[in-house]
Amino acid sequence: MEQISVSPLSQKAIRQIARKFRKMFDMENVLYFPIVQFIEWCLPELGMEYEIVEVGEMKNAYGVTHTGKGIMQIREDTYVGACEGKPRNRFTLSHELGHFLLHTPDRVSFARGKVPAYMNAEWQANTFAAELMAPYYLIYNMSVEEISRGCGMSYTASKIQYSKYHG
Repeated sequence: MEQISVSPLSQKAIRQIARKFRKMFDMENVLYFPIVQFIEWCLPELGMEYEIVEVGEMKNAYGVTHTGKGIMQIREDTYVGACEGKPRNRFTLSHELGHFLLHTPDRVSFARGKVPAYMNAEWQANTFAAELMAPYYLIYNMSVEEISRGCGMSYTASKIQYSKYHG
């Protein structure tokens, strides 16, 4: 069975990319990353368009990023939820942004068998989303509850991010 493989990136490398990205948009010290506003206002400046797609058209996907075509498709209920500040939906948009930034067509290939996490596109996009929403340098002294509340992340995602630093 073929699986998608991407160029290897460590958690540390992804953390640095997320920090540079925040810095590029002067959001390095902003705790609550405004992902919806970013998608609406800044994504087109990076050469990527977004499209809100009806739930029935997306089926089980909450968002899909086509880096080769330069488009991010977001399921309508996911977009509305992110606009309302719902953590899971905010994470989804951040995850899709991770695909856009990390997985250009030249960095994606097919592999046989199991792909290690550091070469797995979904792991990388999840890691990027977590680092974008709750970067270590801003949350290292915070509790799980403070991360969840301050960064707009779900309790589960906040706990995972917290455990990376306080294992």
